[in-house]
Amino acid sequence: MNNGTLVRLLAVHKVYRTGEMEVPAVRGVSLEIKRGEFVALMGASGSGKSTLMNILGCLDRPSSGQYFLDDADV
Repeated sequence: MNNGTLVRLLAVHKVYRTGEMEVPAVRGVSLEIKRGEFVALMGASGSGKSTLMNILGCLDRPSSGQYFLDDADV
């Protein structure tokens, strides 16, 4: 474990594609959550909170960027 970091996101993007249309849902999120920390995810409707939670829960994959969970690249 690198310095107690449990979750690390590096420039994570999620883009949904429908035909030729692209809809960005998460734009370049980088964050680090240490073991034992409590975190609240807040934002306006449509800002990508649920999409980010789906990525964190491994229910969805980012379109680009990196997600590390307990130092494993997921």
